[in-house]
Amino acid sequence: MKLIRPFEKLYFVVGLISLLIVNCATVETPTRLRKDIDLQGHRGARGLKPENTWPAFEEAIKYKMVTLELDTVLTKDKRVVIHHDSETNPIICQNVDGSPIQKKSLYELTLAELQSLDCGTKQNPSFPKQIPVPGTKLLSLEEFFELVLKHEKKSKEVYEFNIETKFPDDESAPDSLVKEHTEKLIQIIEKYKVVDRSTIQSFDLRTLAVSKQKNTKIKTSALFVPTYFQGFMMTIGLGNGYRETILSAAKDKGADIISPYFLYVTPKFVNTSHTQGMMVIPWTVNTEKEMRRLVTCGVDGIISDYPDMLDQVVRNKN
Repeated sequence: MKLIRPFEKLYFVVGLISLLIVNCATVETPTRLRKDIDLQGHRGARGLKPENTWPAFEEAIKYKMVTLELDTVLTKDKRVVIHHDSETNPIICQNVDGSPIQKKSLYELTLAELQSLDCGTKQNPSFPKQIPVPGTKLLSLEEFFELVLKHEKKSKEVYEFNIETKFPDDESAPDSLVKEHTEKLIQIIEKYKVVDRSTIQSFDLRTLAVSKQKNTKIKTSALFVPTYFQGFMMTIGLGNGYRETILSAAKDKGADIISPYFLYVTPKFVNTSHTQGMMVIPWTVNTEKEMRRLVTCGVDGIISDYPDMLDQVVRNKN
């Protein structure tokens, strides 16, 4: 999912104002569409282990997340690789000899070339609690499912999957790329017989349309991020029009889930979503206070970089 560092800094400056204005604790909690709240480890467990890697997913499993959330990109050789950006990321990956890498489009690299990188040695500077795992390689989606299903067979546990399609941030992806990526994603989901426990999510709502055309049994989730100005307005307790806009957009695409940046979420937003038959699963929620607020709003799930915190605060009600 997208980082919005400048806006997040703004949120922390005046966030207390918004929490006073849109505090959900005094509002009756709506009936959720699912029995239990869906706890999702963002990019596996980005705050604890290298993002979108098997060590991160193991961390999410360790803290008994309901759903493993991950990002996917289509490679030059048309493989689905688990990676957040459509370009290589020098901040978190390096060559195996320790030398730095340069940004390069994943559409120009094969899966084998991407898997030659070390994406576990470098600690993400934005997450001081993250523990490096030197030598960690990127995974194809098939490899991910093989590892998860192997663990499930051994542990007798079952997980759900929230899989995002990623495209260039400049919205330059042609319809053909969106279609090809989504269709390959669905083929893999069907191959591993996890249709009933998979969600395909995207900021690019064309993905949802393709998914609904190819397999209606796979849930879809519409992702939304505010602009700087929209975020500021919601931070000071305004911006209901922005909420109505994304609700309408998600409904128009037949989304089963609306998954906005957490500032969008108010009691009215959740109630309206439920009335329209959509679950609400906000991202990326990394403070105990915000987790508690969202639970009182009646959200159906929460996506966090810190599965340990999510487990402690939401599931154990501490």
